[in-house]
Amino acid sequence: MRLAVAAADWAALRRRMRGEVVLPGDPGYATARGIADPRFDQVRPRAVARCSTADDVRLAVDFARHHRLTPHPRSGGHSFAGYSTGPGLVIDVSPLNTITVDGATARIGAGSRSGQVARVLAEHGRLLPVGVCPEVGIAGLTLGGGIGMVGRAYGLTMDNLREADVVLADGSAVTCGPSVHPDLYFALRGAGAGAFGVVTSLTFDIHPAVELRTFVLNWPGDRVAETVAAWQRWSLTLSDAMSTQLCVRGGVPGTLVIAWWCGSPRAGDPLVARLVAALGEPVAGGSYTSGYPEAITYLWEVLRADGDASRAPVYTFQEDHLLSAPLPPDGVSLLARRLTGRADTILILERQGGALGKDPTTAWAHRGCPFAMWFWNEVSPTAGVGRVIEARNRIVSLWQELRPWASGQSYQNNISPRRPDWARAYYGEHLHRLRAVKARYDPHDLFHHPQGLA
Repeated sequence: MRLAVAAADWAALRRRMRGEVVLPGDPGYATARGIADPRFDQVRPRAVARCSTADDVRLAVDFARHHRLTPHPRSGGHSFAGYSTGPGLVIDVSPLNTITVDGATARIGAGSRSGQVARVLAEHGRLLPVGVCPEVGIAGLTLGGGIGMVGRAYGLTMDNLREADVVLADGSAVTCGPSVHPDLYFALRGAGAGAFGVVTSLTFDIHPAVELRTFVLNWPGDRVAETVAAWQRWSLTLSDAMSTQLCVRGGVPGTLVIAWWCGSPRAGDPLVARLVAALGEPVAGGSYTSGYPEAITYLWEVLRADGDASRAPVYTFQEDHLLSAPLPPDGVSLLARRLTGRADTILILERQGGALGKDPTTAWAHRGCPFAMWFWNEVSPTAGVGRVIEARNRIVSLWQELRPWASGQSYQNNISPRRPDWARAYYGEHLHRLRAVKARYDPHDLFHHPQGLA
């Protein structure tokens, strides 16, 4: 039951907060409530609290608890399931975007975006592994894992987290780390997005910046199966200093192999030459050396295919599998058949392992998976209901067809409400421990959504 909140109560919250409280009917409400995927444009929160300080967050959490509103923490607003919005009180931490670098550590506000983080750290000669989308919020990325293009060398984003500042369900603010609230620290690294509280700041160990050598090679579209098979065999032989992914975008000719080398300059070239020797010369390709932020921007342009970062938003339906072994020939053939001619379907296969498989002390249950697979459809909101449903069903069907070769695990930052076994898929052997941490820090399940840990 939705309880009424008096206008005087909202006015009191506005007076106490340094940031904004945006209510329905306010001029900025439509903008404030929006998130990345327009599928969720119909969601109308009771209010959006745009928090300028950690104390603002505490006030918003207290208000939500007192008025029996579900708090919806938001950093970048890129939740695939729309969990960074809802009918309660959105607690938007995007104004908390200050980044402070002190030697080999960085204190980063939870509202910072991944691309912003990469750029600021590069200005200080430092690097933190982040994801491939520059606009994703650093908090959501970290709390769910943080797979990125230099992960085999530097680990997940969350592997580099030293401590986090969190506002809990009771309104208290704590700092957690290896020796203070260690159980909460464990849980936040892999299962923390929207589950235990609102993270306001994160402190990371950061690395000396390196130049990346990016390789982009394109083999003909009628050789998808051959390219996937050869790429899988080749990727298993790589040094941890090289990360790689394979991309097939239906309707765009060719199968792309992208690789990044973050070791000594040019030392990665012979590794790529081995793949070329196995497949023959690509129909297109090249390499260039750049800083990490530029490499992220370039990859995003390649994955978008049209290079137009300002294009109209699209509905995105995605699913994923983590693999415990390379796809066998039957699975590779299935992918090749299903992707041929589908202009709206995208597949990415990514080599995991390396540093991504080396830290067993977190809530990340996927250290033993050598490959990740993501596939999604994009469809315009103006395409019509039938076309939208078709796009969703096609991805679900592909996910189901690939299950015989999957590990049963899935990446929690690709959260999907359509996955029936999601809890085990995301958290595996850590699920029981995570639920115990949830019961301790949020016993009344203030922070909840349909795929919560309560």
